[in-house]
Amino acid sequence: MNIFLKTILILLLTAILYQDLKERLVYIILFALTAVLLVYLQLQEITTSVIIVSSVLNICVVGLVILILSIYSKIRLKKPLKETFGMGDGLFFILLALGFPTATFLVLFSFSLLFSYALFLVLKSNLKVKTVPLAGFQALFLAIVLLLNESFSFVELYTI
Repeated sequence: MNIFLKTILILLLTAILYQDLKERLVYIILFALTAVLLVYLQLQEITTSVIIVSSVLNICVVGLVILILSIYSKIRLKKPLKETFGMGDGLFFILLALGFPTATFLVLFSFSLLFSYALFLVLKSNLKVKTVPLAGFQALFLAIVLLLNESFSFVELYTI
């Protein structure tokens, strides 16, 4: 059952990547389905109370990151947040926050941002729109991590 669900999850993440690259717009249903599936897979491994506490902590981290980004955008870039950060990017942050325990979330979140930045630098000249498709690149990162972890069992993603 988990292999089937993880395959669906990989397909959803691929759809997020495709839509973000192609249209810079991702259907909200993809984020919702991905979040529900991540939470369901997490429920198979850890208790509901741990998931709730982790999700609250993770959402606080996301809120802090968005607050800092908002301040940076306003002061340094002299642009409103909505011009520098897409709603889909924020939704992807939230689905990551809901989908993993805090330690795993912090590692995945940090490395997905680094991966996205590096990938953008490599692909920048090939992109039609010269902004970072952050949700799509983070979805690609998560899909790669899930595929590698499923294939080689590097780490248990739900241990705390």
